[in-house]
Amino acid sequence: MRALVRLWELLLERFHLKEFLEHPVPRYSNINPLYWFGDVAAVSFFLLALTGFFLALLYTPGVQVIEIPTSALMPWDKLYLRGEEVPPTLKATQSYVSVYTITYLTPFGFVLRQFHLWAAYLMIFAALVHFFAKFVLGSYKRKGGGALWLLGVLLGFLTISQAVLGYILPLHLDGILALMIGLNLFRYFDYIGIPVGGTIIALLGSNYPTDAVVKIVYVAHILIVPAIILILLGLKIQGILYGGVSPPPVKNEEIRRKMVEDKEPFYPHRFALMVGQVFLQISLLLLLVAFFPLPLLEPWAPGEPVPPGVRPPWPVMWYYTYVKMIDPFISVGLPIVLVLFALVVPLLDRKGGVSISERWFWILIAIIYMAIIGYGTVLGFIIEIPKQITPFTRIAVPPESAVPYITTPSPIG
Repeated sequence: MRALVRLWELLLERFHLKEFLEHPVPRYSNINPLYWFGDVAAVSFFLLALTGFFLALLYTPGVQVIEIPTSALMPWDKLYLRGEEVPPTLKATQSYVSVYTITYLTPFGFVLRQFHLWAAYLMIFAALVHFFAKFVLGSYKRKGGGALWLLGVLLGFLTISQAVLGYILPLHLDGILALMIGLNLFRYFDYIGIPVGGTIIALLGSNYPTDAVVKIVYVAHILIVPAIILILLGLKIQGILYGGVSPPPVKNEEIRRKMVEDKEPFYPHRFALMVGQVFLQISLLLLLVAFFPLPLLEPWAPGEPVPPGVRPPWPVMWYYTYVKMIDPFISVGLPIVLVLFALVVPLLDRKGGVSISERWFWILIAIIYMAIIGYGTVLGFIIEIPKQITPFTRIAVPPESAVPYITTPSPIG
């Protein structure tokens, strides 16, 4: 026992953990749920890294077509042609067969993939709630808050990008649609004279899913984007240690000052809270895996069109809905405008207090943000696009020349 205590003290000394564990944390941030969602997103990221490591060992990227007997597939996967008789065999890519093998033919593979998928959804949800909470609280107003806000916006963008990259890897119909949407977003810059889309296609070597394209997506998903997220996350944690957490949304300056000064060491108070949160988070994810399993979606093979009714994953559903509903020049650039506005918010919101009553205008902006994303997401799930929705909405399918990746792209050469 004494040896373990000595080992623990040695670790604290060598890695300078004592200063971190003794770092004072305002008490209000420990009891206010608005300050917890950043931790939820960070824990989800590390859970994703752990499960993703084992999935990466088992996954094989590739677009080589393999025929699968329909009788060998799980019936509840609903792997059939929409509205047609079930064929004796289905064509799928090597990537799809690899994911199928992991899910159904590898011990604990189903739990591993489901846990990874639900952890990704939880990370996105927590990141969105964290973003809007910090927006409402005006966290960028504190010391060093502008830089932390910039890091947070970049982390949010990378989180969505990482989710879409992971969704592409199985090469099912929904993943191919997500790839088309992502390429379409890059092509938007070509319309305004910045050859981003052409550059991306040049780097990929094709505007069509090939082995090289899938391998680039794979490397970006398991290595490049997580490394950038980890670096930015470390910088953000360091910034919080330096500048503190967001001030409480209290109008009375004297009460706010007392709340900021009322601090307690990170260990054991916030440390115990985070340990409990980690176990609660893992338990929640396991319950979701057990009671809400997400089936592997229908396979895609090169040359096959994406049939009507296929929808992208929910983090980008709102964007897909607006591309289908309104003028492509407006809809395709909408997420770019939202991200750019979020980046310059600290420069625009420089005056006023931090209480809810003093920030009514910026709270209204946050509500508009949530309404744009929420309305498009819900609408995408409940209607078939395109069709008339209201007299005030112009429904038109964008032409191929305007939005080239809404349908299946053609191979070069």
